[in-house]
Amino acid sequence: MRQRAQQGDGLEAWIVLLVGVCLGLWAVSLSGCQASSEPQQPDGGQGVPPEVIGEFCELFDAMGPYEVGMRTLRIDEDHLMEVYYPAIDDSPMQRVAVDVREQMPDALRTGLLDPGWRWMLEARHDAYNHRDGGFGVVLFAHGPGGFAGQSADVLVQMASHGLVVAAPQISEWGLRHVLATGEPGEDRAREVLRAARVTLEEDAGLGRVIADDQVVVVGHSAGARAAAAMLDDEGVRGAVFWNASAAVAREQARVMWIAGDADVLATPERVRERREASASQGALVEVEGMGHLSSTRVCELLGGPHAMVARLVDEGVEVPPIVGLTLVRSCEEATLEATRAREVIAHYTTAHALSALGREVPDEALGPDSAACFADVRLSVEGQ
Repeated sequence: MRQRAQQGDGLEAWIVLLVGVCLGLWAVSLSGCQASSEPQQPDGGQGVPPEVIGEFCELFDAMGPYEVGMRTLRIDEDHLMEVYYPAIDDSPMQRVAVDVREQMPDALRTGLLDPGWRWMLEARHDAYNHRDGGFGVVLFAHGPGGFAGQSADVLVQMASHGLVVAAPQISEWGLRHVLATGEPGEDRAREVLRAARVTLEEDAGLGRVIADDQVVVVGHSAGARAAAAMLDDEGVRGAVFWNASAAVAREQARVMWIAGDADVLATPERVRERREASASQGALVEVEGMGHLSSTRVCELLGGPHAMVARLVDEGVEVPPIVGLTLVRSCEEATLEATRAREVIAHYTTAHALSALGREVPDEALGPDSAACFADVRLSVEGQ
């Protein structure tokens, strides 16, 4: 297994996510410790079943066996998508960077010269597809005020385990729109996700290596509403909802909810209400100290949310008080190391997606005992 991705490049993308998610939620709805390849046993090792201290603990919380490539595909005149996919080894192509400034209005972007808006990924631009085929597909929907690359670290990690992950820019309610107009626009997330799926299937390169009848949908915040709505689409095998209090899974399908007890927007109580109202209740992973933006790097950009808000104000951006307060609070309430939180999210999302697609995944990787894989993180897993 390759070494996990370096976490140090990421202070810069925090602003994107931070402003985006806060605005979206307002409108609608470890560098921490790296995971050890030999999990520590909590409480001196007492109470940890010996069968869970095994290889499965490191399967999905770090980079998998595949190198990762990234291509940008055009869905239509108004929408692009970023696709992360298994690539051939040792690609000489340039590494991919996420630059939040690319999601901002031109007039604002020119004044943001700080390097903290940008971070690097463990992926290569336009690398050749891996020779393997039949990869399952993951469609990712960001929430209002967000953008496709906000959770790119997790999406790259998923691709390294043999998935083709497509993240469309839902421009109608994305970061650029919010900064330009002051609020998110209409919800076209499901429409854009469906169009992204067709574009991927018709692509001359990637369309040949995917299994178009094996799809899992992942949604963050209000983007989970589109993921839930797609469960009745042909070939969609399951869904994962991150920090989502706006989705109800009406269809009988494999679903997972991931919530953080430090989420002041999609609180655990709201998530549980939505889950209990769903025909498919699936599994619930609740993580102590994890906030609404923990799948992103938003809270890390420019050194923190206060710095991001101040920088935007310096550039003449009118940040509504409720948005600024929500953004700052969402980051300050989180106590779990951001990199550690992303590893937990990546593990459960990848394991659930692969299992829903019929791949062989150890039962322990998704059951209640899997909490022992993250002995330094307090979390609970119920249902499956």
